[in-house]
Amino acid sequence: MALPAKETVLPPLDISKALWELFNEVVRGTAHLNAAKSLAEAEKSHPVIMKVSPSFFRLTTHAHLEASQLAAAKLFDEHDDCAGIQWLLTQARNRRKEFSFRTSSELNEAIEGAGKTCAAKKSVLDALKHRRDRWLAHLDRKTIRNPEQFVADAKLTYPELEDLFASALEILNAMAHLHGDAGFIIFDDDFNDLSHTLDLIARGVQANAEELEKRIGPCPDDLAGSF
Repeated sequence: MALPAKETVLPPLDISKALWELFNEVVRGTAHLNAAKSLAEAEKSHPVIMKVSPSFFRLTTHAHLEASQLAAAKLFDEHDDCAGIQWLLTQARNRRKEFSFRTSSELNEAIEGAGKTCAAKKSVLDALKHRRDRWLAHLDRKTIRNPEQFVADAKLTYPELEDLFASALEILNAMAHLHGDAGFIIFDDDFNDLSHTLDLIARGVQANAEELEKRIGPCPDDLAGSF
C-alpha cells in the first residue's frame, strides 16, 4: 500500500518581493489610468486626430481603463491566495520582527491607519469588485440579463480610481518604510507621454495643414467646419 505523499511546506512569502510587485501594480495601474484620461481629453482637444482612427482610439481607451481597474482590484483583493494590501497588513501584525525599522507603536499606527483607509473606501472597492467579478474577469450572465443593475452596482469614476491608487501608494510606502525597503514617489508627469505624443501629432497635423494652405490656398469654410 502506497504511503500518502508528504505535503510540501513552503516558507513564508518574502515581504520585499511582495512589496515590489504591489508597487508595480500601482505604477502600472496609474500609467494605464493616465493614458485613458489623456485619450478621453484628446476627444475635446484633438478631435481631428481622434476622428482619423476612431475605432483604434476607442478600443485603446477601453483597454487602458480595464487594465487600470484590474490593477486596482489586485491591490485590494482579499482572496486567501492573494498577496494584496490586506495580506500585507496581516503579515505586519503577525511577522512584527520583519517590520522593526521603526518603533512598535509606529507600526501599530500604520496598520490601524491603513485599515481605516481601506474601510473608508468600501463603497468604491465594492463597485470595483462588481466590475472585476461580473465583467472584467468573465462575462457574467446576471450582467447580460440586467445591465442597468450592473451599471448601478459598479458605478466608478476617474477621481475615485485615482484616489484608490493614491491610497494604495500611501499604505505601501508606510509599510515599506517600516520593513526597511525603498518606497516609490509618483509624479504627475511620470506617465504623461501619451498626452505629449498626441500634442506632437497635433502639431504635425497643423504643420501639414499650414503647408497645404501655402500651396493651394485656404481650406474652404464648409470643409473646415466639418473638422
